[in-house]
Amino acid sequence: MAVTVAYGTSQRLNRLHNGEFAITKQGSPAAYSSAGLSFDTKFDFKQSVELPWNEDFFAVPPQAPHGQHPKLGSLHASMMRSAEAAFRASKARD
Repeated sequence: MAVTVAYGTSQRLNRLHNGEFAITKQGSPAAYSSAGLSFDTKFDFKQSVELPWNEDFFAVPPQAPHGQHPKLGSLHASMMRSAEAAFRASKARD
């Protein structure tokens, strides 16, 4: 099994480029909470990589603050349009 992971950063959130969308605590508290983020974050579909679902990439943290499973968030329904638009823009020809 593999998953596709999009690059995320908490830097320069005030400027979104084609292929990017942001989840912010102030902009969408429910989406921020659902995502399990520690900081406001923007994601870039133009920078993504497929990774195998294994402990090399998705191990339980040493202190295991969330039990014996990696902390996983989910994309809140309110972010689907933004995420889809960013994904489509990342696939569009320049």
